[in-house]
Amino acid sequence: MHVEEICGTQVEFPFEPYECQKKFMRNVIEAIETSSNAALESPTGTGKTLSLLCASLAWLEKYKSFHKPKMIDQNGIINPVVANENSQLYPKIIYASRTHSQLQQVVRELNKTRYK
Repeated sequence: MHVEEICGTQVEFPFEPYECQKKFMRNVIEAIETSSNAALESPTGTGKTLSLLCASLAWLEKYKSFHKPKMIDQNGIINPVVANENSQLYPKIIYASRTHSQLQQVVRELNKTRYK
């Protein structure tokens, strides 16, 4: 895995990213951090799916590490809240696609990363 720091986020990529992939990931992270919409495009075969997955999942990991939910119990003791998979404590990433074969491609790309 290759680690690239993008907008203060450590993104792990399965190989050294090309400059266009770094730029794509930078745009993804900037859009997430500013709660903005982004219409990002890049030619076929430039690694859009992998770049989007790695950037967004790396950002989510960073967010979770800095935003540990805590709860104060009846004794005034701060306890970390244990988040389960159904918890709404953190932002969710929803990936949508038009066809099942496109979603299968996304899963194949995701399995190339450590974020799987």
